[in-house]
Amino acid sequence: MNPMLPPGVSRPTPEDVRTAGQLWYAALGVGVVQLIASLIAQFGQRHELAQQMFDQVKDQQPGVTLAQVQVWTVIVFVLVAVFWLVLTGAAVAVVYQLGRGKNWARAVLTGFGLFLVLGAAGTLFGFGGKDGIAALVAGGAGIVQAVLAGGAVFLCYRSESEAFFRPPPQ
Repeated sequence: MNPMLPPGVSRPTPEDVRTAGQLWYAALGVGVVQLIASLIAQFGQRHELAQQMFDQVKDQQPGVTLAQVQVWTVIVFVLVAVFWLVLTGAAVAVVYQLGRGKNWARAVLTGFGLFLVLGAAGTLFGFGGKDGIAALVAGGAGIVQAVLAGGAVFLCYRSESEAFFRPPPQ
């Protein structure tokens, strides 16, 4: 609590931190678009993926059929989608804590932002590129997400923001 403010009143959130939170929420929304586009792109290749998995498994598990592996592939897609949506929900909670002035949230989101920027750099320079509209949308969404996250991280380290994340004097 800031001794200059009356009890029960918190210090105001700087505009940069508020904007950073909005950028993070937008980045997470774009991340959901990227997830959906990536899954659509991969789902279009599910038969090839299932065949590759079947070729790897058939020697160790001779009773496994290609149809079973195809079902497993679809289940994996669903599990990946659920996992990423849960992580997105957790990230929303961290962004909320960022707006409350929690320095640990700023540190977590800075690391996540760095991860997104490095991933977008790989997309931008064509590492691991796939064909198709869905893959193009996923790549574009990844780049937009990284730009939003990079801007949010930048705003969190400006001087007014720095003071907000420091503990108040006792």
